[in-house]
Amino acid sequence: MVHLTSRSAAFLLLLCAVPHGAARAAAPSEEVAVTGAGLAGRAPTLASLDATQPVSIIGQAAIEALLAPTANYDDAVRLSPSVLDVSPDGPGLSEAATLSIRGFTDGQYNVTFDGIPFADSDDFTHHSSAYFVARDFGSVTVDRGPGDATTIGNATFGGTVALASRALDAAGSISPTVTSGTHRTIFGGVLLQSGKGGLPGGASGMLDLEGDESHGALDGGAQRRRTIFGKWLVPLGARTTLTLVTNVSRTRQGEPIGATREEIALGGPSTALNGDPASQAYEGYNASVYATDMSTAELAHGFASGVSLTDTVYSYGLYRTIDQGRDPNGETPNGTAFGRGDVPGQSGRNGLRAWGDVLRVTAPLARTLSLDAGWWIERQQNSRFLLDVDQTLGHAPDPDLAFVAGVPGSAAIDRVQREQLVTLEPYVQLDWRPVPKLTLSAGLKGGWSARAVQAPVMEGTRLPTGARRDVGAPLPSFAARYALARDWSVYAQAARGFLAPPLQFFDVSDPATAAIAPETTWNFQAGTVWRTRGVSLAADVYDILFANAVGSRTIGGETVDFDQGRVVYRGVELEATRALAWGFSATGSASANDAHQHGAGPAPNAPQATLSGGLLFKGHMFDAALIDHWTGGTYGDTGGAQWVDPFNELDLSVGHTVHLPQGPPVSLRAQVFNLLNSRKIDGFAGYTVADATPLWWTQAGLTVFVGATTKF
Repeated sequence: MVHLTSRSAAFLLLLCAVPHGAARAAAPSEEVAVTGAGLAGRAPTLASLDATQPVSIIGQAAIEALLAPTANYDDAVRLSPSVLDVSPDGPGLSEAATLSIRGFTDGQYNVTFDGIPFADSDDFTHHSSAYFVARDFGSVTVDRGPGDATTIGNATFGGTVALASRALDAAGSISPTVTSGTHRTIFGGVLLQSGKGGLPGGASGMLDLEGDESHGALDGGAQRRRTIFGKWLVPLGARTTLTLVTNVSRTRQGEPIGATREEIALGGPSTALNGDPASQAYEGYNASVYATDMSTAELAHGFASGVSLTDTVYSYGLYRTIDQGRDPNGETPNGTAFGRGDVPGQSGRNGLRAWGDVLRVTAPLARTLSLDAGWWIERQQNSRFLLDVDQTLGHAPDPDLAFVAGVPGSAAIDRVQREQLVTLEPYVQLDWRPVPKLTLSAGLKGGWSARAVQAPVMEGTRLPTGARRDVGAPLPSFAARYALARDWSVYAQAARGFLAPPLQFFDVSDPATAAIAPETTWNFQAGTVWRTRGVSLAADVYDILFANAVGSRTIGGETVDFDQGRVVYRGVELEATRALAWGFSATGSASANDAHQHGAGPAPNAPQATLSGGLLFKGHMFDAALIDHWTGGTYGDTGGAQWVDPFNELDLSVGHTVHLPQGPPVSLRAQVFNLLNSRKIDGFAGYTVADATPLWWTQAGLTVFVGATTKF
């Protein structure tokens, strides 16, 4: 059943219908996207008339106005419909505890940066706070569908979160910024822009240096992050450009694993870690350090014949140091091989490095026919090591496990393994326009991956393991788009999806012969987009048939994968923004979602419905936004287990530009997230280690940021 709280409903605005004649008189949406006129500088999300699947575009203006300066990409994704975003430590102050789109959780949808897919090879998940911060995004596009054959990535069937880097400014500038906020949060940085042709050889560039520190909304959830982002555009000729992008980040993050209802009732909704070194929940024993980097080099050339070629080589890495108490929720008593009162825990390291290449060629074959072809190739190496330790003795190895023959010290080793994942996705697609307003697309992509594992001590079984498995499938896609008018289009899409099995499926006695099946889907979608200078309206329906779905649940902070079987996802989605008078606009979105596991009831992490609405204002020197986000009830586990009640969050953002008598203008912004200070349980966190007691996340509560930015 879907429940709507009365105070949430009070803030949700109904959008008015717009007469069709008004749309006829307005300019086409393509001009809006290029010039930034109309709704492009105001709406939280915009649709695209060229879309062949549901798309929500969160532009740079929305990112700067509606997101916290500390924000991660999940804070942008939550602006679109069908999204469940659980961030118990505050906006951008940790990675998202849960981020699902239509019920597909992290690892079941694609995330790209400037078109480059990136993910951890073991389960294709992402650490939303480890790589980028929102200040360096030019846009965040949420494609709620598999895309066409040109859409590359590991898990495109669940959609794609496409992160685009910030654009280079035409004029050179220095732009410092500083923000202070709740939870003793401080954010600061400086953005340097060379301006067009401002570097030797006519090159252009930017460099962004930034950092933040916060104690976080949860006890012991402190974060310290430093990021360097750079982008350079080098002209190599009249038709050739080289674009270089690099991002380096280091984050130290306290990592609570959730709290029981009893702990929340006794200590309040912020209950998590503590300051007691004799406790397994001590904040000094439960933290990770992430060191990440990503670098890309894109060479683009346009031929006189109309053929365009783009080739991008890249590398990215993530190195994580892990420290955690054995059972922070107190169900396992202290005690190690060295002392009855010593604190047991685990300490480890993960390290991945990926190298890849993305080639794209577009060619006109005839007046009504065009071809897209290319490939994505990636090789990733990932090492994983975890040791049982005595925290009291400063991570001394705790030999409390069975000895593994031939592995020195193995009685304290939970896992030591190295894996390699090679991915190849070639594609070809034809777009045919038999009549001027109709485009038909048919494509074929090959999805193939080879995973090899060498482990003296394998996770789960703790057996010596060496195996390689190859999986693959042809992935056809079909789409049709028809322009009913220059500002109104309809589309339909059918596509097959594929995802290789996660590393945990090798945690068996003989992975070389085990029945390991890839996840596959058929996605069917249809929708319409109406886009003018004053209106952006999009609606769609979807039906997704998911075979061999891999579910996951968390036990004591560790993710465990399992075969979930056949799952069907169905729903309807709507999002709209309409310009009103005197600089005001009304905005809103809604979805009704259903996800069912064959023979086992509701599937987890799929909100039964989502609803948002609000009022926007944009003037010459002043802007404001008041938006309420309501998320319907969800099940946290399979079989209709671990119900989470609906919850809402009302957010306010106000900006004002001050023109001083001397010096550059100063942009001031005040933001209040969760204005009504709702502290409800909003997410299921998993189970405790010892007694499988359910763990929960709570809303971060009222969070205030006040900041200033200038440019000279």
